[in-house]
Amino acid sequence: MQIEWQIAPCDEWRADGLIFFVFEKPHEYLPGLRGFLEDVGKWLAVSAALPDFQGKPSEVAVVYAPAGEVRVQRVILAGLGPAEQFEIEKLKNAAAFALRKCREMGINRPGIPISAFEGFPCESSSCTVESLLREGLTGAMAGLHRFSEMKTRNSDAPQSPESILLLCDADPGPVLRETAALARSEVAGIVLARNLTISPANRATPGFIAETASEIAAKFGFRIEIIDLDSARSLGMGAFDAVAKGSTEPAFVIVLEHAPPGTGNDPPIVFIGKGITFDTGGISLKPRDKLEEMKQDMAGAASVLGAFEVIGRTGLVRRVAGILPCTENMPGGRAYKPGDVFRSYSGQTVEVISTDAEGRMVLCDALAYAAGRFKPSLMIDIATLTGASIIALGRDVAAVLGNREELVRSIQQIGASIGERFWPLPLWDSYFEALKSDVADMKNVGDRSAGAIVGAMFLKQFVPKEIPWAHLDIAGTAWTDKDTGFSPKGATGFGVRTLFEIARRWPEL
Repeated sequence: MQIEWQIAPCDEWRADGLIFFVFEKPHEYLPGLRGFLEDVGKWLAVSAALPDFQGKPSEVAVVYAPAGEVRVQRVILAGLGPAEQFEIEKLKNAAAFALRKCREMGINRPGIPISAFEGFPCESSSCTVESLLREGLTGAMAGLHRFSEMKTRNSDAPQSPESILLLCDADPGPVLRETAALARSEVAGIVLARNLTISPANRATPGFIAETASEIAAKFGFRIEIIDLDSARSLGMGAFDAVAKGSTEPAFVIVLEHAPPGTGNDPPIVFIGKGITFDTGGISLKPRDKLEEMKQDMAGAASVLGAFEVIGRTGLVRRVAGILPCTENMPGGRAYKPGDVFRSYSGQTVEVISTDAEGRMVLCDALAYAAGRFKPSLMIDIATLTGASIIALGRDVAAVLGNREELVRSIQQIGASIGERFWPLPLWDSYFEALKSDVADMKNVGDRSAGAIVGAMFLKQFVPKEIPWAHLDIAGTAWTDKDTGFSPKGATGFGVRTLFEIARRWPEL
């Protein structure tokens, strides 16, 4: 979808439909709509449809102009809910529902006045016109996402609008233009991550992930290295090998690097994404209920690739690397077993208690490898790691843990500013008691208590203390069973924007 600018006085705007956002009554209209009603939309002010519109979340109404009105033929009103409950996610969802209404009606070039983002009742940095424009556009475009590649009978599905017109009466200036371009780049990354995550596991294999990473690298000039399983074994990645050897599908550790001119000697930021393309649980077999959704256990790797798509499109001048350990977790004659002990890349030994704790096995080697190869200034791993994080926080909030409290707080704040919610969990050394083993340096799981924390504590053992590190457990947020507007049912692309923002703002977090 394209973003176009139309710079003209309000009475000269031309659009197939004009979108405004409305808080739930009895709140007064936002300045953009008030100005339109006073200047050129007097027909809307006297329409019976306007007072009938309640402004509830997900509510959308279309008001038609009278015969003879050629400038703006329709006004589309999108509800935000109560003003006192406003948060950035409400705007993203409202914009998404408005654009879906445009798609349903065949509106090809809807317009959104820049003034529609003025006067919101909040004072945080996320409520500037620039921030609200970014969130509104992101919601509008991402909310149109449909995964239809595997369907053969979708020819009758309505086509999405070709472009969004941004309307203003004066040149918007470079900041707003760059903001709109950024939103478009972010949506490309989100859609990439969603498509990878929602793709069936017989398509989105480790090899397919490697091919996708190669295409991204070629498009943007990233360096890429694809380490096959034999090479991973030779490097000493015993924990990764333990999981990968149970599958007949070839496994890979994918290394991406974005190093713009002049940054080659800078310690990079490294993102590590869990890439389990299908998780049966292995010998510790999962129950069959919703087992088909375990294709989404590579959402962490998909989020990293989505972030690299955004990095490439925006030309971020910062050295960033990504490491994606990709394999299936399958039962079979060669699969690893409870009670087995393996030597990890770091040299530490791990006793396997559950083969369904495979994510931390592949991540621990990736973390240690990243630390040794890149000597990074920051490491972030992102993974659908534990069901325990869902029990603790639900499906709308991801867990964040790390070895620097200020880093954890910064990630929480970054996520809040763009509608990706994180909540910190403690990572005190005493939690390692749950991982103590009689036969190895540690077990790969403890008992059922504090599962999300113990999973992160396991990973912490493979991160040198001098490297700032955070762990993002997105088990609950990577997938949704409900349509929120911004996120249709299925993969959400959660984490793409947070990773990009971390890369963009580090080290001034």
